[in-house]
Amino acid sequence: MGKREAFAAVALPLALGAIWLLPFWVYLALVWIVSLAAAAELIRMRRRLEQPVPLVPSLVALGVTLPLLWWKGLALAGPLVAAVVLVLPTVYLLGRYPVPGAASAMAVSVFATVYFLVTGGAMGLLRTAVAPQLGWKIVLLHCLVVWGGDSGAYYVGRSFGRHRMAPVVSPNKTWEGFVGGTALTFFGVWFCRTVFFPELPGRLGLVLALVLAVVVPVGDLVESLFKRDAGTKDSSQIIPGHGGFLDRSDSLFFAAPVVLALFLLFGPSS
Repeated sequence: MGKREAFAAVALPLALGAIWLLPFWVYLALVWIVSLAAAAELIRMRRRLEQPVPLVPSLVALGVTLPLLWWKGLALAGPLVAAVVLVLPTVYLLGRYPVPGAASAMAVSVFATVYFLVTGGAMGLLRTAVAPQLGWKIVLLHCLVVWGGDSGAYYVGRSFGRHRMAPVVSPNKTWEGFVGGTALTFFGVWFCRTVFFPELPGRLGLVLALVLAVVVPVGDLVESLFKRDAGTKDSSQIIPGHGGFLDRSDSLFFAAPVVLALFLLFGPSS
């Protein structure tokens, strides 16, 4: 068993237990921590390229706006994004950060904060905003299906991959892996609906599988684009065999706003 599998064997039961058995605020606290850690990794990658991106103000803005979004709901999303866009450049100005590279540094600061406000915010709202009694089932389905699709793409691609999907951005991604990930995604939705989520409408389950089969690898490639631009393989080395928090949250967080939208529009209400 490699480091990747050993870590998953320990972390997966803990994550599933937090989603299923513990109060919702424990899950939100975990999402908050992962969002801040992943944002910090993204900003540090840019700082290694000598961009003077303000780390602490960006993390403070994200750390404050995420709980506000979960507390007040989607009605506050627009004002929070507007506040981030206006406040962080002002903080950069008043903080007397370097003028050379200011535009790119402020752009990264705002982007990192808004990106994880949207994606991490959606991860939290999956638990609280759709149907309170079903929130844990929605989150559990989302995590299991995304992780299953990721694993299918990884192992099928490693064993049978021949045709590269995005050779410039991520040379290890293959179309064979995409097929394996798609198969595991459809199986994952069927499994979740059969085992613990009978309330999931069949048509919504089919749409979820179709959408996640595409969105999950796109999220993975977007994060690979960040790393490729920064000239690094992993966002950090904090998780044995997996890289960093950004590496492990990429597909899961990227797909969350889409899944949230589908459940808000077509999902069960109780």
